[in-house]
Amino acid sequence: MFVEFQNLSDNSRILIYASETIISEETQNIIGNKLKVFFDKWYHHGKPLTSSFNFFYDRFLVLGLDESKNPTGGCSMDVLQNLILEIDNLYKFNFYERMNVFVKIDNKIQCIHSSNLSNYNGISKETLFFNLNISNKKDLDNWLIPIKDGWCSRFLN
Repeated sequence: MFVEFQNLSDNSRILIYASETIISEETQNIIGNKLKVFFDKWYHHGKPLTSSFNFFYDRFLVLGLDESKNPTGGCSMDVLQNLILEIDNLYKFNFYERMNVFVKIDNKIQCIHSSNLSNYNGISKETLFFNLNISNKKDLDNWLIPIKDGWCSRFLN
């Protein structure tokens, strides 16, 4: 069952998909319509799953699932992942490249592969990046953290 993202519990599980390119407003609308239809029909063992999505900074697709109402399982998550794969293949966002680091430099978001972090001018351990490993909606308030505090710190000299 689709609900507006702001109406999801702060403890809702989230999945973050980051795009190497900017996601246009038109594309966000197309994807949003697909997701609304999907979420309205998304069930686990006959029970509706309270779910939503939101786009952040024209780069991040965040899906939310309130498992306090009904938990999900492998089969229902597989169906969701198939839809995300379909979207990713159509638009070439490269959502599944987990070694990308999304940093904020001069108030702009840059996508840099982790192997290139140490070679990128202007990157330091204090540079802010989006921690895509968060798992609850409430953590979105603090997902922008210094590289020194994240998984990608080991890629800087």
